[in-house]
Amino acid sequence: MKKDRHAKDFWKGKGFYLALALVIAGAATASFLAINSMMSRLEQSPEPELFGEEDIPWQQHTPVEEKQEGVPVPPASSSTAPSAAASQAASSSSSRPRNTASSQRSSQPASSASSAPEEPASSQPVQEPLFASPKSGATLQAFSGDELVFNETMKDWRTHNGMDIAGAAGDVVAAPANAVVSAAVEDAQWGGVVELTGEGLTMRLCGLSSIAVKKGDTVALGDVIGKLGELPAESAMTPHLHLEFLRDGSYVDPAEYFAPAE
Repeated sequence: MKKDRHAKDFWKGKGFYLALALVIAGAATASFLAINSMMSRLEQSPEPELFGEEDIPWQQHTPVEEKQEGVPVPPASSSTAPSAAASQAASSSSSRPRNTASSQRSSQPASSASSAPEEPASSQPVQEPLFASPKSGATLQAFSGDELVFNETMKDWRTHNGMDIAGAAGDVVAAPANAVVSAAVEDAQWGGVVELTGEGLTMRLCGLSSIAVKKGDTVALGDVIGKLGELPAESAMTPHLHLEFLRDGSYVDPAEYFAPAE
């Protein structure tokens, strides 16, 4: 009995230290296992991470130029380096006269060369204008397109579908292009009106006092079609010719078809 009591007293004093030793041993074992596991993972090569194209910075899409050894160089193309035959042909052609006809003329006697007629400076025919203003004069009011302008006669805002060319009563008005007369009428608002069709356009000349053509006539550029008179729809302005151009049924600016005055 005494012996058992001594054993209990011994373990009663040492129990705390024994528990502490077990805790320390356990912590040391866990640390050793963690370090061993980390070292094993470091020795293995890591798996590459996969990114979508949208996750890669744009700089990584740009390839880096690196010099490659042992790559055969292709022969130079004709666009970058001329061949020997081409160089020889170029040098020989530069030594020959450029104009064969002039070379032949220079080898002829002076008497025959002097008697030959001179060639014109240019063989291109002179391009005749397709359009010309029907009369001279300043532009009183230009084509307005979709923009509204105030009409002094009607006292309202409206588009101005043509151009107004200043003049005086009795001024001659000519055809602005080669055309066929599609109408020749007297209008209560626009006075005498001649409508022409030609060069892909419908051309209306308004404000005539007398008309020299009739429907169906063919007129050439510059032919007289009438004389300037009154224009009731724009009577608040000084005498003028109202000119309208239409292409495919839409109004266009007549001034764009006339060469600028020099």
